[in-house]
Amino acid sequence: MERILVVEDEHIVALDIKMHLQKYGYEVPATYPSGEEALAHIEEIDPVLVLMDIRLQGQLDGLETAELIKERYNIPVILLTAYADDQTIERAKASQPFAYLIKPFEERELRTAIVLALFRHQMEQELIRRERLFSTTLNSIGDGVVVCDTQGIIDFINPVALQILGLQQQQCIGQEFNSVVVIEQKPREDRSEQGAVQHYLLNADSEWVPVEYLSTPLVGDKGACSGTVSVFRDVSSRLRAEADLGRSLEQFRQVQKMEAVGRLSGGIAHDFNNLLTVIMGYSRLIHQELKRVATDVAEDIGADLEGLDRAAQKSAILTRQLLTFSRRQVLQRKAYDLNEIVVDLEKMFRRLLTENVRLYLSCRAEPSTVLVDRGQMEQVLMNLVVNARDAMPGGGTLTVRTRNETVVGEMATQTGSVPEGNYVVLSVQDTGCGIQPQDLNRIFEPFFTTKDTGQGTGLGLSTVYGIISQSEGHIQVSSAVGEGTSFSIYMPLTEQRMSENVEEPGPRGTPGGNETLLLVEDDEAVRRMLARVLRDNGYTVIEAQNAGEALLIAEDTSNTLHMIVSDVVMPHVTGDRLVARIRSARPEIKALLISGYPESVSDEWSQQGWASLLLKPFEPQTLLERVRSVLDS
Repeated sequence: MERILVVEDEHIVALDIKMHLQKYGYEVPATYPSGEEALAHIEEIDPVLVLMDIRLQGQLDGLETAELIKERYNIPVILLTAYADDQTIERAKASQPFAYLIKPFEERELRTAIVLALFRHQMEQELIRRERLFSTTLNSIGDGVVVCDTQGIIDFINPVALQILGLQQQQCIGQEFNSVVVIEQKPREDRSEQGAVQHYLLNADSEWVPVEYLSTPLVGDKGACSGTVSVFRDVSSRLRAEADLGRSLEQFRQVQKMEAVGRLSGGIAHDFNNLLTVIMGYSRLIHQELKRVATDVAEDIGADLEGLDRAAQKSAILTRQLLTFSRRQVLQRKAYDLNEIVVDLEKMFRRLLTENVRLYLSCRAEPSTVLVDRGQMEQVLMNLVVNARDAMPGGGTLTVRTRNETVVGEMATQTGSVPEGNYVVLSVQDTGCGIQPQDLNRIFEPFFTTKDTGQGTGLGLSTVYGIISQSEGHIQVSSAVGEGTSFSIYMPLTEQRMSENVEEPGPRGTPGGNETLLLVEDDEAVRRMLARVLRDNGYTVIEAQNAGEALLIAEDTSNTLHMIVSDVVMPHVTGDRLVARIRSARPEIKALLISGYPESVSDEWSQQGWASLLLKPFEPQTLLERVRSVLDS
């Protein structure tokens, strides 16, 4: 039952009203003769409506009490009075009563006033709720909202709009829209890179903010326009995110392209290495045969073979560079002081540079211990220095420096993102001609060069890329046409001690021998040439063209085997896995792995030291020395 509080100083009248209210189905917990008593108990009773006489006992009259009830509790009040003078009515307006009944009144009038008052109060509360919802929604959304009347005067502006504009509310309300919100529909030339964004808003700091903007009329129930609502959204963050995403996608595409070219280069180098191994092998064998024939014709043929050898050696260098780019080259990584490597190469740098190029070295990295293959790292430096020299034909300054840098978050470079961590940064900077922006993403591709025809192979930076990538490093390139180029190489710091570096022993003994070797090679031409070289030097050679044949031979314990010489890349089973399986049953057998594409070589053999690796192409003498070294180890 809905509770109604009755405040009436005449007891009989109060009881009469209470009786009527109970008849209508309302609950009347109490009646009070004064405003003070009503205020003291109103929270306890919690009524939906208050019926109050204007004249009451105590210090507060009904009008004052009604104002306090409305202000504190927002409960509807119906005023009862026997007086209807103008002064009383004017005072009653201030308390905003929901009805004003003049005594005596009929029972029907009282009931009607109560029903209408409760309905009006309910409607007002719903309106307040909706206004609060509307206000909260407009103040909470991420868009700026400005509402204007039909004259373009601002009636409402939410906090987001104020934040974007950089203004206070009092600077906007009551002002003309166009004097507060300045919108430009076309991008300026210096903002053309922001593409499809068509609107810009001028903030209080005189900065143009890219926005999405929409203005629509406010249409009333009868279709009449009552104003406009303008909505704009700051898209600066989105544009930055899109730009960052674009750069990331471009970087990803670049890395993918380099990976694809690397796989292609590695595959070509592998097949080419097999051919070069055969060419170099048979060339040496012919040389040896010609030495036994002392004729002018033999000397002429020998001279021709020397030319063939030189071409084969150059081709071998080319394939090694391709393998380095594709990160298929085997690196002997150890802990070295990068500062020491740079200082030791200073004399070599000066011999490479022309007199009009000034060289500055600044090795300030501390600590500067990195895990690299020293020979390969020296090649990286030499290639960068030569490139810098060639970029300064008229002279300039070449600066080689080292420093420490801690990367926080991921840093994007041309060769991938640099993870968080501590790095030694090796930079080679010149003041030369610089690199064209359209060429910057291609400089690491094999055979791509910005030099004139005949002045470069296009493999120098490809080799740098392969070595650094395989060494878990990254390269950042910055260049400006006419101002120079800077290559910054990020190498992770290592805690490995440099004293752990141990030089590998050189080959021992004579090239020949009389042991029995199992030769496993799927390329018939390579296998025949290797078998002939080994047999010509005293070894007994058992040939197998695949892993299956090799296993059958090795499982026959009647075959005396001292060593396995196996190619790594073969169908079905790689050479290192084949050797591991054979050695599990016959651990006394030693192994030499040969490969022109050692990508699939597992780390197990190198960690346990039960095999050695010889990279194709190689000369017969190199093969004999390595076989002898492994057998004698």
